[in-house]
Amino acid sequence: MGLAAGYHAGDVRPFLVSLRATGFAGRCVLFTSPTTRDTDRMADMGADILPFERPPALAHLPYNALRYFLYLDLLRQAPRPYARILVTDVRDVVFQRDPFSFPWADGLNVTLEDARMTIGTCPYMTRWVTGHLGDTAWRSLAGQRISCSGTTLGNHAAMTDYLERLTGLLLPFSPAPPPPPPSSASSSGVTPPPPTGMAGYDQGVHNHLLHGGHLSKVTVHDNAGPILTLGYKATPPATDAHGDILNDAGLPAVMVHQYDRMPELFRTVRARYA
Repeated sequence: MGLAAGYHAGDVRPFLVSLRATGFAGRCVLFTSPTTRDTDRMADMGADILPFERPPALAHLPYNALRYFLYLDLLRQAPRPYARILVTDVRDVVFQRDPFSFPWADGLNVTLEDARMTIGTCPYMTRWVTGHLGDTAWRSLAGQRISCSGTTLGNHAAMTDYLERLTGLLLPFSPAPPPPPPSSASSSGVTPPPPTGMAGYDQGVHNHLLHGGHLSKVTVHDNAGPILTLGYKATPPATDAHGDILNDAGLPAVMVHQYDRMPELFRTVRARYA
């Protein structure tokens, strides 16, 4: 399941074309907003298009947070449980293997970003956690690795439990956060521009659930595993003779996330799936 709010067919083409190329035979749901364009072309590429309107009570939420309420509603209304569910970002994800061909552990599976950045040294995570959960929560998480909320997989029961816990903490929400504490400055050599909003605050709640011990039966994967998350990697990943992008263990990643953070890799991926 993914959200394609405001996107057009070109934005999601690498996601959908690469997924189809793996032989994936499951259901691929894309929630689309009134501003999403070319939904007929997305459907032709294999997406099950589910249009939505913002509920008045959730109209103030960023799309990054709103999506989890949509996902939870779909799972609650499912006529029978799904064996495996992947909730994923769309615009910056490509597949190199059928995502359900990997031997995922039972329960929930989450992914870590590159080890050189922690919650406390990342200005974005600092803004999201302090702005929504408060300074005490940020201090309790500051030394932990960042888990990316953009790719999470689990069975029906585990995913429903995760989404219920996540949505329960996404509200109440205020779009205007307090300024981050002075101690949040990066010491890793990575100096992204200072964040200005709360559009990604769902990732702060996701990390609170994971590192706070609020999720049962959860398996954590890093960049040597099935999902390669590139946002904070210092150098582009290697590729093999077939052009597949390799994870930190030197194996083709099942999924590659945030490939758009690296200009040359972005051009390669877009050309491959254009």
